[in-house]
Amino acid sequence: MNMFVNQFSNRQSSPLLSGRPCVMMRASLIILIVIAGSASLWAQQSSGGAAEIIRSMEQRMYPDARTEMHLVSVSRGVQEEYRLTSFARDNNQRIIVRFHEPASMVGQDLLMLDRNVWLYDPRAGREMRIPSNQSFGGTGFSYGDVLRLNFSDNYSAAIAGETASQWTLELTALRRDAPYERITLEVTRDFNPVRGRCYSRAGELVKEMVYSSPAAVSGTVKPLTVTVSSPLDPAETSTLTIVSEQRTSYPQSIFNRRNLALRLEENY
Repeated sequence: MNMFVNQFSNRQSSPLLSGRPCVMMRASLIILIVIAGSASLWAQQSSGGAAEIIRSMEQRMYPDARTEMHLVSVSRGVQEEYRLTSFARDNNQRIIVRFHEPASMVGQDLLMLDRNVWLYDPRAGREMRIPSNQSFGGTGFSYGDVLRLNFSDNYSAAIAGETASQWTLELTALRRDAPYERITLEVTRDFNPVRGRCYSRAGELVKEMVYSSPAAVSGTVKPLTVTVSSPLDPAETSTLTIVSEQRTSYPQSIFNRRNLALRLEENY
């Protein structure tokens, strides 16, 4: 018995055995550091890669151009139509929208500048700042949607998943005045948007955007139509279609509130 106790005591005091827990702790710590570092690197690569995907998509979708558009809204069985022209530069960071139809909208033009949206009131002869997430004319589009508010200026992006044909991006609002708190956006490998799901601050799905009708316009094949619907009432839809697009370099100087009355873009 004493011999067994002595042997057990010797094992407990063996330098090799007593040091083993320390060695294992160090190894575990190293593994955790490697895992944490890998996760951090993946997050950085995911974020950086997503931002580059968004920039490439915007360059394709929103060139410096004059664009003719047709907006059709169906609500409670009533259809409304709008015809408008946009003048844009810097991936839609600066954009003017002029309305041609209906007659009630003519002159009530829009300007987006430095993420601020301005509406011109021709009767008062002045500009009013409006929220970009305010519903446009009762349609499913917000003013930010009509202005084709760019994603990179309003959202941080991360890759949430990918397949051989597309990425799924998770966009999170950088500021409280962004049209939506969060957007899940599907983008093809050739940088065309497919579908966007827009969420409120409460996490509710408030809008779904489907991009369709790819065709060649101004030298690029891209979807020409975006259809917006709400899960609250799938029968209500709004569709914005690019009718024509002509790439044009507009000077930065025309994108100001005063030009809503002057219309200087017509000289280019």
